[in-house]
Amino acid sequence: SWGLRLMRRKGRRRAVVAVARKLAVVMHRMWADNTEFRQRPLEGAV
Repeated sequence: SWGLRLMRRKGRRRAVVAVARKLAVVMHRMWADNTEFRQRPLEGAV
């Protein structure tokens, strides 16, 4: 949802880069902290 709002404001190309960068930062922190990914369903999702 954050990426979609950004896309409306800044355009598709910038939003794609921003979302990719945000994911890269999260993944890097998980790698550095040796955190394990635990998938769980989204709250409120049907």
